[in-house]
Amino acid sequence: MSAADAEATDLSALTTGQWVLAAGLAGVIIAVHLLAPVIAKVSAANQDRLASLGGGVAVAYVFVQLLPELAAGGDTLSDTAINDYAPTPIVEAGLFLVALVGAILFYSIDVVSTERSSRRVDLYWVHLSAFGAISAIYAYTMPFLLTTGVGYALLFTVAIAAHVLLGDRTLARAHPLLFRHEDRWVGIVGVVLGFGAALVLPPASDLVLASATAVLGGGLLITTFREELPQASKARLVWFLLGAVVMTALLIAGIVTGDG
Repeated sequence: MSAADAEATDLSALTTGQWVLAAGLAGVIIAVHLLAPVIAKVSAANQDRLASLGGGVAVAYVFVQLLPELAAGGDTLSDTAINDYAPTPIVEAGLFLVALVGAILFYSIDVVSTERSSRRVDLYWVHLSAFGAISAIYAYTMPFLLTTGVGYALLFTVAIAAHVLLGDRTLARAHPLLFRHEDRWVGIVGVVLGFGAALVLPPASDLVLASATAVLGGGLLITTFREELPQASKARLVWFLLGAVVMTALLIAGIVTGDG
């Protein structure tokens, strides 16, 4: 989300074409969930290349788009009524604090679920549900993302797609005795529920939408550094650099043209 442009957004004013495009982008994430088993069957070497490529894409997105948007969103909040109830520096850091909560939440779930016991069914489902929540929040915010630029929405979709593929691999490795092909429907259902919620329960305010996006950003940020950056021994530097350079170039192009 481009928080700097968040001004009295009315999701009901979206055109039919924008809703169709948003549904199409949500469909892309559903397709990625469905394709995850195919990716999981490729050779270990190719999986390492894909992990490095996805890591480069995610890192570039975090530093070039996510962090600047959180900062811009903080500046926007400082001009709202919330500034009457808290010191300006705290208000400006508000979205970073929300992102921090998201990062801590997803990190804690990830650590507890993967390090306690790969046989614990309850922890496994918590881990799987948190994975699906990323897709749900993405689908919920996607219609608004289109109002800030189609290019930005497309690149954000690419970043989430990379997260889904690598998160799927993480689940399979952390819970080899529990993770089943059918469980990938949790992520798909998350996309459907998130998009459905955007249709019938649009955010009550830009602050709510910005907060949801910040939580999503926090989750993406922590998984980028915990899971999407492969170990040095398995990293494919050329593929990592390729992902980072291409994503950076596309993001900068979007900034220069005003689409993102």
